[in-house]
Amino acid sequence: MSLMLEESSLVGAIRKHRLLFTMLFFGTLSAISVTLSFFIRFGLLGGFLPTPDQNWFPWWLAMLVVTVPVRILFFWISGIHKTSYRFASLEDLPPLIGSVLSGSALIIISLWLFWDKPGGFPLSSLAIDMFLCMVLATFGRYGYRLIGGAKDGLGNTKPRLRAVVVGAGIAGNLTIEAMQSAHLGRFKAVAIVDDDSNKKGMRIRGVPVDGLISEIKDVAKKRRAEVIVLAIPTASTSQLYRIVNLCQESGLPFKSIPSFWEIMESEKLAVHRVEDFSTTNLLSRRPVSGDPEILQKLISGKRVLVTGAAGSIGSELCRQVVENGAAYLACLDKDENGLFRIEQELKSANQNCEYDFLLGDIKNQKRLNTFFQQAKPDIVFHAAAYKHVPILQFHPEEAVRNNILGTKQLVETASAFNVDRFVMISTDKAVNPTSVMGATKQVAEKVVLSHKKQSSTNFSIIRFGNVLGSAGSVVEVFNKQISKGGPVTITHRDIERYFMTISEAVQLVLYAAAMGRGDDVFILDMGDPVKISDLAHQMIRLSGLTPEVDVKIEYTGLRPGEKLFEELWAEGEEPQPTDNPGIKVATRQSFDIVAVENTVESIIAAAEIEDRERLWSDLLSLVPDFKGRRGSDAEGV
Repeated sequence: MSLMLEESSLVGAIRKHRLLFTMLFFGTLSAISVTLSFFIRFGLLGGFLPTPDQNWFPWWLAMLVVTVPVRILFFWISGIHKTSYRFASLEDLPPLIGSVLSGSALIIISLWLFWDKPGGFPLSSLAIDMFLCMVLATFGRYGYRLIGGAKDGLGNTKPRLRAVVVGAGIAGNLTIEAMQSAHLGRFKAVAIVDDDSNKKGMRIRGVPVDGLISEIKDVAKKRRAEVIVLAIPTASTSQLYRIVNLCQESGLPFKSIPSFWEIMESEKLAVHRVEDFSTTNLLSRRPVSGDPEILQKLISGKRVLVTGAAGSIGSELCRQVVENGAAYLACLDKDENGLFRIEQELKSANQNCEYDFLLGDIKNQKRLNTFFQQAKPDIVFHAAAYKHVPILQFHPEEAVRNNILGTKQLVETASAFNVDRFVMISTDKAVNPTSVMGATKQVAEKVVLSHKKQSSTNFSIIRFGNVLGSAGSVVEVFNKQISKGGPVTITHRDIERYFMTISEAVQLVLYAAAMGRGDDVFILDMGDPVKISDLAHQMIRLSGLTPEVDVKIEYTGLRPGEKLFEELWAEGEEPQPTDNPGIKVATRQSFDIVAVENTVESIIAAAEIEDRERLWSDLLSLVPDFKGRRGSDAEGV
């Protein structure tokens, strides 16, 4: 125990004084190289090669004085002290060799040309030193990894779980490499499966590719595997569903490596951990594509205001806005507790941004004027909205006030204060809506688009589907129901939804915002829709239970305003690709701006006096593609 503590403290000291340690270490290697070169030249080879009849001590001393500082200088220039010893790779070799060769060239020039004593300087010693220094420096650079890896392997006395790795790509290679080191030392890769039949029979780091993923049950049995590790972090949702079903047939527990972007952001391209496979893994999506400099250019140094800042999307927007270098962030929400939570989180995480946390309602025009005067935003992200479909069916007046009036007032205020960009977060439920919520969000889109011709502000709309982790999401509900032993309730056997992680959705929102030229409707690529009944079955199995045996599934019927299938664009809006594969731009549909403005005023007035009949009449005239129940029937009563 004391030995381990001493070793740990030594490693800590080395990391703290990395530059000093590296220069002393390689300076010592240089001195050893010089000494050995003279021993070899005048000791081992002295009897075979002619040597000057004089003492070689002055040569050795002169070469030592010149060589050690020169080598240290060139090692420092090459940046060798900035690289990790633990994760040394082939990419670190060229700078190392370059520094040795460059240093040797300068040493040769210094000692050979400027040595003015009789007999000249023995060039053979310089050549031997260059070779020896290269060997010693290379071993010094990679020694920790070679010796440390062997030590970790020999020192690991705990039983290692025999693992089948799913995926023979880059991630699979990194996973096996980690299993053969201290990082994942509790696992031992015994086989690989992959859908590429051409890889069958190959070996990756000594581990055989034994078959296709569809053969995983037989491979696991053949290799006496104890666990399955998924190493395909870029797999789509539909691919993951298939793989998870095959893994479950084997009866073995299965785990997964972190998401692809976590691997990319590590100190070196490496897998440092595996984790239990969860619903988030099942619904995780591809890494977001795009140049981070685009987001920096959009956000860095800007003043940003986010409405609905305490909500799921709004709070993640606040985090990513700060991460991308905003100079000022105003968080606006009417949820006092939620605003307090995001305030505590942001202030503790980042002190380089100026903050205002604004408690107020977007329906209050006086408060909006005060907030905009205080914030003076360059960019506004409008994420505030009422979103729960069944509740809004019974309260259309509140849906109109919040989603339509609130948006209208924000648009007008942003224009009056000369905001550069205004970005509205919309929803797939606004397309061919069957609910009050979807209909009011479609009207809100039209409010934003109709205002473009009256303002210099760049207005854009970004539309996407469900996000994982949002309050009240189906995943959250299912988890609670499963933990209580069921039943898990689903409205319909055939209902499907799109899913996306919150962080991915928000990152794509920022990229889309940067693309906006005004009057744009961007649609995020949500991948394949997920059948909710399949999701429920998988979540129950992932909990170690059996559907319909341990946990019952009940189908309760569609709720008021609920759709079986969501759509991301309407007829005539067929989206076109953009420079970012995760974002499309919809073809703009024309509408009568004056008629929209007049009807919007009328529907807001109807909501204020709670004239529901007139409200429904105006709403249906603004949303001609409404496909749900109407009037009192829409309330589901």
